[in-house]
Amino acid sequence: SRNLAWSWCPEARALWDGVAGRASPRRRDELRRNPASLLASLGERATAALDEDRDLRRLLGDAESALRRLERSAKPPFSIARRSPVAYFSMEFGLHESVPIYAGGLGILAGDHLKSASDLGLPLVGVGLFYHRGYFRQAIDGKGRQKVIYPRARCDLLPLEAVRDGARGEDLRIPVDLAGRTISARAWKVQVGSVPLYLLDTDVPENRPADRRITDKLYGGSREDRIRQEIVAGVGGVRLLRALGIRPSVWHLNEGHVAFLTLERLRELSESTDLGFEEACEVIAGDTVFTTHTPVPEGNEVFDLALADRYLRPLADAAGVRLEDYLALGLDSGAKGRRVLSLTVLALRLSRFRGGVSRLHGDVSRRMWSKLWPGFRAEEVPIGSVTNGIHTPTWIAPQFDRLLRESIGPDWTARLADPHAWKAVEKIPGGRIWKAKQELKEDLVRFVRRRTAERLLREGAGEKAVFRVTESLLDPEALTIGFARRFALYKRAALIFRDLRRAEALFGSKRRPVQIIFAGKPHPEDPAGARIFEAIEAISRRPRLRGRVVLLENYDVEVARHMVQGVDIWLNNPRRPLEASGTSGEKVPASGGLNLSILDGWWCEGYAPGTGFAFGKSKEYEDETLQDRDDHAALYRALEREVLPAYYERNSRGLPARWLRLVKSSMARLVPRFSTHRMVLEYARDLYEPAAENGRLLRSGDCRVARDLAALDAEVRRAWPLVHVRSASRVRSRAKRAKRPGRPARRGGARRVDTGAPVEVEVYLAGLSPGHLGCVSSEGELLPIETVRPAGEGTWRLRIRAPEGGTCRLFPLHPEQAHPQELGLSVEFDV
Repeated sequence: SRNLAWSWCPEARALWDGVAGRASPRRRDELRRNPASLLASLGERATAALDEDRDLRRLLGDAESALRRLERSAKPPFSIARRSPVAYFSMEFGLHESVPIYAGGLGILAGDHLKSASDLGLPLVGVGLFYHRGYFRQAIDGKGRQKVIYPRARCDLLPLEAVRDGARGEDLRIPVDLAGRTISARAWKVQVGSVPLYLLDTDVPENRPADRRITDKLYGGSREDRIRQEIVAGVGGVRLLRALGIRPSVWHLNEGHVAFLTLERLRELSESTDLGFEEACEVIAGDTVFTTHTPVPEGNEVFDLALADRYLRPLADAAGVRLEDYLALGLDSGAKGRRVLSLTVLALRLSRFRGGVSRLHGDVSRRMWSKLWPGFRAEEVPIGSVTNGIHTPTWIAPQFDRLLRESIGPDWTARLADPHAWKAVEKIPGGRIWKAKQELKEDLVRFVRRRTAERLLREGAGEKAVFRVTESLLDPEALTIGFARRFALYKRAALIFRDLRRAEALFGSKRRPVQIIFAGKPHPEDPAGARIFEAIEAISRRPRLRGRVVLLENYDVEVARHMVQGVDIWLNNPRRPLEASGTSGEKVPASGGLNLSILDGWWCEGYAPGTGFAFGKSKEYEDETLQDRDDHAALYRALEREVLPAYYERNSRGLPARWLRLVKSSMARLVPRFSTHRMVLEYARDLYEPAAENGRLLRSGDCRVARDLAALDAEVRRAWPLVHVRSASRVRSRAKRAKRPGRPARRGGARRVDTGAPVEVEVYLAGLSPGHLGCVSSEGELLPIETVRPAGEGTWRLRIRAPEGGTCRLFPLHPEQAHPQELGLSVEFDV
């Protein structure tokens, strides 16, 4: 009950369903969702009596065997050692609805990341905070307005285990310095398969009341509350791992909120080495991976410098670091040009392995942050991308799990990243897929009706009125659209209702009925999002839309699971290019649903004819009103001309053959590509293993390489303002030169080529060594410098084989840099 592997193991879920059947009928569904709470509610005597039940003993044996198979199926292909795991820091983790410490997609992604790391055998440990009141529980009042509720969690009824101090035999305490005083944090452990997740909690008796409330709410409170939380997560998280004897080889920052862990790592280096600040920063950045999740300003945390000074100066003093030097790494321009501390900028500068969460988001991030590498074009900025995925075993419906076991094999979850195995999906009879999907739609309709009945009864409606309203809600035979996500403005939840008359015609059709289910939470401090939420609730009450448009309250993992499994179409219409990934749509194909989406985020990679439906233009608008108008028109064209005909066109057996071909193609082509199994393998290959290797290199030989890199950085920044190209001329030769094969760059970055006739370049280097120069073409190709000759004091003549026309750039280069562009400086010359 205290290992969350039961949340994605079908045999374990069957066990807890069986145990829940022995509970009170009134609380059965609630308890089924939390085995730890279920056992506590049964009591010791009733729990002991379960041992006499033969059926439950059989289910227990099946669950134990399945969990052992999960552990054995993981064949670690990783060079990351178990004694030196990846440390994955995140402010939220969406593991299951019974552990309410998540707000949205960032947390769900983090939870799925941990689950796939467990399935694949990747050595990884999670670090975050335990929030006693979570994000918030949402209710809709009788007037259709959002009510924000913060119920307090009971730790004794959650799958948590207090972390003990082995030496003292009592709960472990982690000291954290906050604005000149020291507070204490205890730690909880959540076991996620083979991956431990540690959560810090400041609600302990020895702390004063204000400090006990630091871990009260997720993303709530003042700016001061936020910086306190992020110091506890970052600084306290590093101290917690050290107290547990865990020495990570890679540090993964899942968004900038946790960037303060770098300050604690600086303190450790100051105590154990004689490294200077810049040298220590090279060591820290060398094995740090940073994932940025959004181009939306509100998602990139910034702090007023005075507030940052108050909280960070004592920590900087303890680390032997000038606070001004540390803050300079994260300085950015805020509103009206004022200087602020940006945790995204801090994380970008203190990591060498960086990425967005889709290919398009990688492009957007490179443009957005190119100012940090001013000497290079945006496409050369060293920010890559790993497209998000979902933990398929968590999100797939049982009906489709059974179909995949029959078609691909009982071990289909172990073959998630193998696209060839998924070709077997095409052979599943369409009738079986249709039957399974109709069962899930009926489950979804029952769930929506039950949730609506609970809401109406809470508001004081009579049972007859409740029955009358709920029985008219939704039709299991109608095309069902789902839209569920945060109600941020750029998500444009109400786009489909931009023309209400047209919407009423669409949803009121008797020939081709359509219905839509909404769910989502606007942030309590986002009045614009709340207005959209309330507008959709009001629209759902219009006579011609009643029963066809439903707004569910309290969007959480349970609501999401019912929706992604039950809907036919998942609608996504963000304002391109602000949807970094949009992983909710990735959950739908595994359970026989299709996507209807703007070409943004993951759908730019996922969409192809045969995988679903796309609408809107692949461009960025300056005029938002024009964009809304165009996208609204494109959405209705797609619905009326593509989606509805495919769904309602039936063959002689009463099946939508064209629709089912799309469903099977979507499953076969999208599920293996957009799983966290593929994502975690990509992280390991492209980021974790290179970061671990880079970290070892920087620490070897008394950190010699880190010292060299820091020395080069200082020397270059001193001299570069004086560096300039004096002349560049093409060397013409009558004899045709034989082409020499280019040498690939030793480490990441642009590829090295030989091309074109050589160019003689005379450059003044202001005392820099020409051996620390690289050259890149206007196409981003790394060009070899063939010869170097002195040409006077501080001046050198270089021969470079460059392409005809365009421009080239010289830039400072060290053979051990993670990326050739890392210093972000260059000097340009025409060729």
